[in-house]
Amino acid sequence: MSDFPKWMLALAGTNLIPLLLCPFFMFGQLHPFGTSQYEVVNFLFYVLLNLLWVVPVILFFVSLELYRRCFEGPGIVVAVLGLLLTIADIVLLFVVG
Repeated sequence: MSDFPKWMLALAGTNLIPLLLCPFFMFGQLHPFGTSQYEVVNFLFYVLLNLLWVVPVILFFVSLELYRRCFEGPGIVVAVLGLLLTIADIVLLFVVG
């Protein structure tokens, strides 16, 4: 962890918040995209909803790996994208849902 500045760890660490919220996404009976009469479409909605919490966790590791490999700019951009997706998750979970 000494390879990273504290601000980068704090920025990337916000991408782990959806990991704490994953039970709400998986078992919270959220339907922000609506429902369909077709089970295949409902399954795709379920996969899309679960990607909303999986992708920020993946972006956490990607951002730190990019920063560690001396790609500071792209690492910061990936961390900020993960932060924006985390904010969208929280809004989707607590405001829309």
